[in-house]
Amino acid sequence: MMLHYQDPAKLRTKKIVFEEVYGASDSCTLEQLKELSSKRRLIEESINESTSITEAIAREMSGGLTSHSQQVLQKLEQYLPLLENLIFHVNLVSSNCQISQWTANLKIQWSSALCSSSFFNLRSPKFFQIGDLKFELQMMLFLYGAILRQRAVEIVPENLVQSATLFREAAGLYRHLADESFASLQQHSLLVEKPPEILPSVSTVMNLICLAEAQAVTIRRAEEKGTSISLLAKLHHGVAEFLDEAAVILYAAIGECKDISSRFVEFLSSSRALHRLRGQKYHAESLKTAGKVGISIAVLRVALTDGKRQMPGEESWKSTYRKEIDDTAELLRKIEHENGFVWGEKVPSEEELPLCEEPEDPHSLLCFPLHSASFKPTSSFSSSKIATPSCKLGGAVSAVVSQESVTGSSSSGTDVFKLTYLEGNSWLWEVGGLKILVDPILMGNLDFGIPWLYDAAKKFLKNFSGTFLSDLPEIDCLLSTQSLDDHCHLKTLKPLSKKYPNLKVLATPNAKELLDPVFRNTTYLEPGQSSVIEASNGSKVKVQATAGPILGPPWQRPENGYLVTSPQDQLTLYYEPHCVYNKRFLEKERADIVITTVIKQLLPNFNLVSGQEDAVQLTKLLNAKFVVPMKNGDLDSKGLLASLIQAEGTIGSFKELLSKELQDVQVLEPTPGVPVEIQAHLKLFHTHICIYIYICGVYYIQNKVVYLRIRVSAVFSMYSKLVIQFFPILFFVFASQQYNKK
Repeated sequence: MMLHYQDPAKLRTKKIVFEEVYGASDSCTLEQLKELSSKRRLIEESINESTSITEAIAREMSGGLTSHSQQVLQKLEQYLPLLENLIFHVNLVSSNCQISQWTANLKIQWSSALCSSSFFNLRSPKFFQIGDLKFELQMMLFLYGAILRQRAVEIVPENLVQSATLFREAAGLYRHLADESFASLQQHSLLVEKPPEILPSVSTVMNLICLAEAQAVTIRRAEEKGTSISLLAKLHHGVAEFLDEAAVILYAAIGECKDISSRFVEFLSSSRALHRLRGQKYHAESLKTAGKVGISIAVLRVALTDGKRQMPGEESWKSTYRKEIDDTAELLRKIEHENGFVWGEKVPSEEELPLCEEPEDPHSLLCFPLHSASFKPTSSFSSSKIATPSCKLGGAVSAVVSQESVTGSSSSGTDVFKLTYLEGNSWLWEVGGLKILVDPILMGNLDFGIPWLYDAAKKFLKNFSGTFLSDLPEIDCLLSTQSLDDHCHLKTLKPLSKKYPNLKVLATPNAKELLDPVFRNTTYLEPGQSSVIEASNGSKVKVQATAGPILGPPWQRPENGYLVTSPQDQLTLYYEPHCVYNKRFLEKERADIVITTVIKQLLPNFNLVSGQEDAVQLTKLLNAKFVVPMKNGDLDSKGLLASLIQAEGTIGSFKELLSKELQDVQVLEPTPGVPVEIQAHLKLFHTHICIYIYICGVYYIQNKVVYLRIRVSAVFSMYSKLVIQFFPILFFVFASQQYNKK
């Protein structure tokens, strides 16, 4: 079974009578305008559910079509050519001011099916008005795609082949809308509030959803035909990859339209979790068939842990998802029982799970072409990882947005940071086998103890609340930057301390009164002080406190930022959630990764959170290669204080500022719940070069008494031979010049 989400088809519109607005110069034009109004009225009545026509009459009028979806599709197919003809002729005289005024007087109004409901429009939908016929065309085409998708769902039990075809047709239509976005419509939408349906990014999301659903239907047909288990695993992971990409694009679209429905977001995350779980289940079965019983058990255990954590909130989705959880648990029980009595194989831990061999083209086994020429799948499937490909940057580090749950380090000998954003100021980091929970808000809302003044909830990871602690992975350290509720959230910390009574905590001394009654193993770090966290595998991560914002009178101790250094000293991360820092303190430091806010939050006459140009200067100061921007103000908030807080800038405007100063820095926008993986590369070679330089330096120091400090931060392998051959010569010239000066 698939999860069903038919909201995109629930568009509503208001009446338009073309002949009452446009002046017709002849009877023929008047008749055409009347026909246009007539065809549109049929659509209005169908989607607004305001028709008085009985089902029998509607069936007769449509030529015997029994399905409501088919009847609406027929009406749209009759109306759309007439509308496009009108647009063509209006464009011919677009310079005529009278025509433009007539078009504006049409008052084209549509509701959105993808916007969140608010207190002010619970009884009736909110309508958006844009004075452009292309707005009408965009919404009608979006509706056409949604009804095609609705019809595809209807016929799944009857005709899988036809259902998959309709899903692909809907995907093609949404791809057309994404590629052929109307420039004039986008210009209009800059001036007024806009529905998500007119955004090219939302059309791209719908395209990917339809492609994923088409593949899900094809999987059902493959299951009926007895297709191999390993192929079914790959197909399910292919569905998850489509939805992964859709989630990343949708999260970016929220910057353009902040009112996107949380139900839409939950459908996307729940669907991809469901198919990832099914893929892992089939993969485990194929491993068992291949005689790898221990690995099969480990894969199922990881899949169940991850799956339970992502249980949807809606009851209809929850029942489907819970059945898949139960089936997976039952399969795990059977294989564990069989292993105990027959095979006796060792079950590896998450960190020990091997990666399966990846095919050259992970979509080469699909039963039909899924992409247009403009879109090429690049993800690959492995037993424990679904990820987009690494983007190698500068030969030093690379980044990958990964859809896996946070598990063990990916490769020995190479440092990796896996950064999972949990909204607000909350993070889950993994480095060197250690899991570090940062400023967590996982239980209840954020209200600072005064909910009438401010009360905020997460927008996307709502399921992390309440039951999340029971499914939280083993945590090695809690990191707290500040002493206020949005960083030191007692509703979360108290149950967390009961789950992990000996949890190591690193915190600002300002939080001592709050944390001492809760945790027994707390180290308070002043700026400049450091502590080492040791993992069970022996790897060590260094955490150094830095000076952050002062949240009280000027004489108060500053809050903390942190520099976190990976076990092999290959990567350093800097984290400060207000983008407030001590320049003098940091000018001697460097970091590969900067995590901070880039969108300013302002109260009247007070800068609550910095960002924008301050974040650019911070990146420049630390010589960072990556910026992972936070959206810690992007919460569902209410109360007097919430109404006073104003945001300044966007991630897009930050990117523009950054590109003017630092063109090589990459901005990695995190999706809540989706790990961003940043990995070091070529460090072994870098070490060899540094040793070689050090030897040269000692030689000249001994012979010329020249005191030099040389540092090589990154070396490209293609230039390594040239560096080795020519460095002594360059060094000799430089040393000689220094010696002569002395």
